[in-house]
Amino acid sequence: MNKILFKIPALGFILLFLAGCNDFLDKDVLGNSTDENFYDTQYKLQAALNASYDVLQMDLFNECEWRFGDACADDVWGGDEGLSSQMGQLVQFRFNTSNEWIQNRYSINYKGIHRVNQVIANAHKVKLSVYDYASYKAVREILGQAKFLRALYYFNLVKTYGGVPIRPETETVQGLVVPRSSAAEVYAYIEKDLREAAIMLPARYMGTDAGKASEGAAVALLMKVLMYQAIPGEQSDKWQEIVRLGEFFVEGNKMTLGEILKYDSSAEDWETLRKRLWFKPLEQNTNTDPYETADTELPALHNAYSLEYKDYYGKEFGYIDQFFQTGEFSKGSIFEVVFKESADGSSGDTNEGTPIYDNLYSSSPQMWTTADIINEMFSNDPRRTFTIGHQQYAPDGDLCQSGPGRYLSLKWYTPIKDRPQYGGDNGKNRRLIRYAEVLLIYAEALNETNQGARALEQLNKNKSQVNSINSSSALYIGGGYGQMRDQIWKERRIELCFEWDRFFDLVRQKRAAQVIKTYGSKRANKRGYYFREGVNELFPIPQSEIDISNGVIEQNPGY
Repeated sequence: MNKILFKIPALGFILLFLAGCNDFLDKDVLGNSTDENFYDTQYKLQAALNASYDVLQMDLFNECEWRFGDACADDVWGGDEGLSSQMGQLVQFRFNTSNEWIQNRYSINYKGIHRVNQVIANAHKVKLSVYDYASYKAVREILGQAKFLRALYYFNLVKTYGGVPIRPETETVQGLVVPRSSAAEVYAYIEKDLREAAIMLPARYMGTDAGKASEGAAVALLMKVLMYQAIPGEQSDKWQEIVRLGEFFVEGNKMTLGEILKYDSSAEDWETLRKRLWFKPLEQNTNTDPYETADTELPALHNAYSLEYKDYYGKEFGYIDQFFQTGEFSKGSIFEVVFKESADGSSGDTNEGTPIYDNLYSSSPQMWTTADIINEMFSNDPRRTFTIGHQQYAPDGDLCQSGPGRYLSLKWYTPIKDRPQYGGDNGKNRRLIRYAEVLLIYAEALNETNQGARALEQLNKNKSQVNSINSSSALYIGGGYGQMRDQIWKERRIELCFEWDRFFDLVRQKRAAQVIKTYGSKRANKRGYYFREGVNELFPIPQSEIDISNGVIEQNPGY
């Protein structure tokens, strides 16, 4: 009773206070940031870009990555596969359109898009204090990184759901509901961002700038985006362009700005394009300033990255070290999700990183592999030694307590020397794009364009590097189109295993149903056996999005 008597006068006082303060509340707050002045300096725009990168570090983003990319495929088992849970329903392909993980992946990637759109839409508001080439270049690189991130978030969406709404850069109340674009339209949007990012960014960032998206990251992701649009066994301009990009990236052939942009002067004047992308305007150029034309060569990537197991400074290390802190920003790493140890014990989405590794490398992992899968995948390949089972030892002597029959990937492992002072505070980066994958994409495109001998050469570059693990001499052998394709896909599975991409790789290879249903037939719970060919290659648009749009957003077929 006393509590009720206390609340009534307190509420009454608040109402009287608000009633008497209308004049105060109606006044503008002096010095308040608005959309007009928040982005008026390079440093404010950089702060908005940092918030766009932050989504990559969020626990939810990374949990969705491994759940969809690996847990739904055939390289792993999981600890949450019962039909009573939303996760179990997801991996068994017996979910409904309101599944929380389907909603989570959709929402977290659009969160990234919303943040990065603020950077792109407001970059023109930056006011330079000095109109020199370096000032334009600094803003241009912020804008280029934003375009790369937007492309990455949309790529996650289109490969998961097919065509999705392309959100306007500037949101309005009237434009909150946006119909779905086709998958082809979304891919075209992604390509445009990556092509422009490639000409706006340096070959790679080093030193204190390491971790920023670079030209290398933009070209590598563009190659992958093109591969996801091409169909194995069918001639396509996409395969041809991947070959051209591979010749530039891997073999050092020259490429111009106009070539990677697919520049069309009838669509946009060159100087208009330069100004839009924050190249210094021609009328402000001095005699010492470069003037980029459509014929200007892209900065070379050939020597910026390599297959060698070498750190940032060129010091050699072992194969598995490329996934530890020793190998961060190494020769073979093109783009990483950067995590930093706070040293204060904070955790959660304010200081992300630990949940990735706690979930996957622990005494009760949520995902693991098995001896049968390891034998099928690796046979006698030396990379099998980097999966370890219960009561086995990691390279630094740490005892694995994963549980009987469970094998964990050392790619998920944090070495003792890298572990933080506080739990829930891991600073180990996640490798998102590696040079080895660029080489394998290039090899696959060569094979698809009837250049099997060249494809074999690129494929064996990676295998030769792997042979350095145990001084092996085993290489892939030449053959017809089908044999080469199978060898390339085998090498992709081995080299990129447990990096959260297997499901999407199977889908774009047009064999997800075959592989996943075969896998399900071997499982006691038949996980994957209920995969519906022609339906489950895409996940449904979350039901809440359909409902909110009043039917403007249409559902995928079969759901």
